[in-house]
Amino acid sequence: MRRREFLVLGAAATGTFLLGGWGQFRRPAATAAQRSIPTVDQLILTNVVDNVYDIFARGGRLRDVTVQRTPLPYPTGSAPMLLAEHGLAYHLESVRGQERREILLDFALTSSTLTNNYAALTVDPAQADALILSHGHSDHYGGLPDLVGAAPQGLTNHHAPASPAAEARPLRLPRGLTLYAGGEDTFCHRWVVTPDGQRLDYGQLDRGALEAQGVRIVLAKEPTVVAGHAITSGQIPRLTAFESPPASARLEAGPPGSACAATLHFPPGTVQAEVAPGELVQDFFWGEHATAYHVKDRGLVVISSCGHAGIINSIWQLQKVTGIERLHAVVGGWHLAPAPDEIVARTVEALKELDPDYLIPMHCTGANTIAALQRELPDKLILPSTGTRIVFGA
Repeated sequence: MRRREFLVLGAAATGTFLLGGWGQFRRPAATAAQRSIPTVDQLILTNVVDNVYDIFARGGRLRDVTVQRTPLPYPTGSAPMLLAEHGLAYHLESVRGQERREILLDFALTSSTLTNNYAALTVDPAQADALILSHGHSDHYGGLPDLVGAAPQGLTNHHAPASPAAEARPLRLPRGLTLYAGGEDTFCHRWVVTPDGQRLDYGQLDRGALEAQGVRIVLAKEPTVVAGHAITSGQIPRLTAFESPPASARLEAGPPGSACAATLHFPPGTVQAEVAPGELVQDFFWGEHATAYHVKDRGLVVISSCGHAGIINSIWQLQKVTGIERLHAVVGGWHLAPAPDEIVARTVEALKELDPDYLIPMHCTGANTIAALQRELPDKLILPSTGTRIVFGA
């Protein structure tokens, strides 16, 4: 999609938001993509860190995918035990012919949990061909600074003590890797304001510190092919009538002209407020992007991390930019845990219409949505658990 075309779509989709809501529910037709869309023979998706670890989660062959669960090690202490936390991290391994690629997508809340689970799952982050960060919340980037050696002195593993496994196997990414982020706001200071007025600090990822450790940052505002196998969505137009970003989410305005200036935080084509540096503005998550793979003879595997743009909007965007309508799986966090029942129901109805082969909710999707999927689409549902590997394709 050309930049000018994206801006037109963005303005059309969001021009009425500040005046009282999203536009009508309107699904865009898939079009032939304006770039080469890679196809892979196989995708092995590993849920390295998630909110839950369920030793009873069902595994095995489910029609044309294989679900592998990670059991507790016996005897206890003979191997690292998986840790769960409020965060998300994936390891994505794909194969095309003799070509194999590995991508790390998101990095959990704490480096101690992330490195412990890499060890438990025998994932070597040093083998990564590329990195993707979905958005700038600390439960998705928290382990990254330590992984590249960019954590501030004295703040390493500051959320939690390191596990023995993590201390025994210090992990560092090689210099020169590319990190794909969706926009400038990935590196802005984020907050949550609770209904009673409390301000919760959701952190700020230091772009300069990452670059000083040899990480190359690419702002993938438009759809971008990653490592020749995956594709990111680019910034996601907001087209549904029922999906909106969480009302509690805020961004801290930076100085005028800076990468975090308040004017960057508003939808294209809307009235923009004058905000002093340091004030908080509504977070529309324009820099949040999703990831997808086209699996041969199966269709798209769409991977969302939090889905603040809306999981349906995210799917539509990836269908449009790839020109591929067939959905093999929809994976990840869809940020419906705090959503009212009506929004959950409308999302489930939209998923029914889209008709993916599999639905794999994680992280912030919520028990409410999982229960609705279990009731309405039980044959498509694969329950989440930290340490799950799902093999898509031959």
